[in-house]
Amino acid sequence: MNQLKPNAGANKRPKIVGRGTSSGHGKTSGRGGKGQTARNGGNIPARFEGGQWPLYRRIPKRGFQNPFRVEYTPINIQSLAKYIAAGKLTDSAINLETLKKAGVLPKSSEAWKLLAKTDGKQVSLAGKSIKVDAISEAAKKLAEAAGAKVEIIEVKSKVLEKGKKAEKKSK
Repeated sequence: MNQLKPNAGANKRPKIVGRGTSSGHGKTSGRGGKGQTARNGGNIPARFEGGQWPLYRRIPKRGFQNPFRVEYTPINIQSLAKYIAAGKLTDSAINLETLKKAGVLPKSSEAWKLLAKTDGKQVSLAGKSIKVDAISEAAKKLAEAAGAKVEIIEVKSKVLEKGKKAEKKSK
């Protein structure tokens, strides 16, 4: 126990300031001149521009953020066929949950879209039932030609559901 000592470089010597000009850290102790930044806790945010009208307030707001936008995670049909061939997707039904469970889609995915990008080779999806949130026309043709049954799940919009509730109340 009496042989223990910290690793080389683990204990750094503190900077000694305010001990004369010849030390190199005298007078203002490395803090520059007077003012807010020379004081203890005198830090100002990076966005502060010295009181002039800031950039983020000079530039106008643009666009519109749709709160009901559905973010689709894309998967190419070729990738899907590779996962099936590798044994990652063994279920006959392929949907969002099975893709997440197999590690094909990130767990944060809310919806997915099947796209038709291939390397020109024949894709085999025989006996598979694919439930997809969205699909391109070309991917649908390829999947059905490869022997898969494609079913498109309708993503219900929250805006439309609010409208239906209002109609039911009025009746």
